[in-house]
Amino acid sequence: MRYLTFLGTLPVIIILLSACSPSSQTTLSEVIPGHNKEAVSERKKIGETKTHPETADIMGKSVAVFTVVVTPDAPQALVESLHHKLLKRLSDNGLYELVLSDQVLNERLSANPKLVQAKEIYLDSLTAVSVSDKDISNPLGKTLKVENLLIFQLDQWPCTGCRQSSTLRMKLRLVDSESSFVLWTGIAEIQKVTQKELEDPDALGLNLADQLIDEFYLCFMKKWHRKRFDNLAKLAS
Repeated sequence: MRYLTFLGTLPVIIILLSACSPSSQTTLSEVIPGHNKEAVSERKKIGETKTHPETADIMGKSVAVFTVVVTPDAPQALVESLHHKLLKRLSDNGLYELVLSDQVLNERLSANPKLVQAKEIYLDSLTAVSVSDKDISNPLGKTLKVENLLIFQLDQWPCTGCRQSSTLRMKLRLVDSESSFVLWTGIAEIQKVTQKELEDPDALGLNLADQLIDEFYLCFMKKWHRKRFDNLAKLAS
């Protein structure tokens, strides 16, 4: 069963009752900062051509993906699987014309050791205190030749055998690299992971990541009526 509550630019809360366990509950929330959206829309001159710009219009055409692990308890193999899943889903769903591969990303950064160090500082600042530094995001975007930065954060992993730590939490942030504005933040969490679910950590982590990526896609995909309008405009021109 799925419940949706819409609150404008406030978080949209989606609650999904897990089919595998009656005591397990997954919560998804997303935030689109209104002032950031307006600022990027103005910079891209969207308002001059469209009366009601879509959320999709504030996206760039290219993206670099970073994975940050905050919790020390997450299995390393799962972390790598989560990163590759995100890259594949982004490549498959067509939201971007270019999804930078890890190989190309590392090649473009290798010539600039100072920027590599700055990137780590930027990611630490963003994931720890939600501060996006333009002095780093801007040159990072230019060096990587991407308009967006997408940061996947594994925030909390349940401790096997622990009574206190049973929460699994992931975050996904979309950043406009030129302005450093955080355009979208999504959070997915399971507050009480059962021991049975922990028996298959790959399924547990990958399934929750899929739900978070689905919400990102649903928020930024171009709606069918906009696609039809754009196609008709091309035929008329």
